[in-house]
Order: sequence, then structure tokens, then C-alpha cells
Amino acid sequence: MTSPVLGLGSVLYAVDLRLFHAIHPSIPPSPAMLHLARGLADGPLILTATLLGTMLMFPRWSMRSIALKAVAVAAAALLLNLVIGAVWDRARPFVAGVGQAWIFHAATGSFPSDHLTVQWVVAGILLLNQRSRVWGIGIALLGLPMAWARIYLGVHYPGDMLGALAMGGLVMLSGWAVVASQPHAVQRR
Repeated sequence: MTSPVLGLGSVLYAVDLRLFHAIHPSIPPSPAMLHLARGLADGPLILTATLLGTMLMFPRWSMRSIALKAVAVAAAALLLNLVIGAVWDRARPFVAGVGQAWIFHAATGSFPSDHLTVQWVVAGILLLNQRSRVWGIGIALLGLPMAWARIYLGVHYPGDMLGALAMGGLVMLSGWAVVASQPHAVQRR
């Protein structure tokens, strides 16, 4: 008799695999679709990094402070992703033989997605501040086509994206709790 936890794991993997096959093309995509997916796989994160860089140049300290918090919390999330990868080295779909990688990618562990973890952590930190909330909404929404593209290109499973959302939320809220518990310093203008 197998344990219920192992049975649940098998069911979740089957659902994850079914969703992967629904999104990932089994035949080579057209050059236009391949170009679009490649742009969406990395483009939103490039836009996010550009926004954070721009926020660091704002003359008002509050925008710099928000950007620095987002970078620090994203770095913490990536460290946690490394720990998860060391404990559970989930093979990427193209390594496991369930799909073709339509872009070059190292055969590292796939769970959770580092790209999407950073995207959604930064979005979450920006959402927590009224001055940057609109930017946070935009960055969070840009994570959706990024998630689709990384699955479409065969480098992640849908579960990797859900793991990134969970990790992003957990780390973002933990970072917010630490920041909120500290006394407010005098803000420079």
C-alpha cells in the first residue's frame, strides 16, 4: 500500500504534465511564435530590472528605498530557490524527455522558476507601497505571459510557475513583515 502523500504527488505530477503538454508544442513552432515566446520569456524581467534601475535614479529617497527593498527581497528569494533546488532537483521537461527545449537552457533544476520568482517578488514589494502600486500591478501582469512562454519553450512545467508564485508571495510577505516591524526612519526628500 502506498502512502496518501505519494499518491497525491503522482496525481499532481500527472496534472502538471497534462497542463505542460497543453501549452508546449510537440512540433517545432513557427519562427514568429518562437520569436514571440523568446521575447516574453526574458523581456518582462529585463523591463523589471530597467524599472528598478530607473527608480534608483529618482531624486526622492522613497523610490530608491522601495527599489532597494525589492532587490534585497528578490535576492533572498533566489537564495531560498537554491536551497529548494539542492533538496529537490526536479529535472526540466527537456531533460526528463517529456518535451523539447525550443531555446538553449542549462539542465539545472526547474522548481521553482527563478525568473518568475524575481518578477513576482518585485511586483509584490512594489504593490505594498502606494507610490509604486501601479508599477507593481504592471510587473505582476507581465509575469503571466512570461510564465506561459517559459512553459511553451519547454524549460518549465506549470507547477514550477505556481512554485514561483508561492515562493514569491512567501518571501515578499516575510520581507514586508521585517520592514514593517522596524521603526520608521526619517525619510529624505
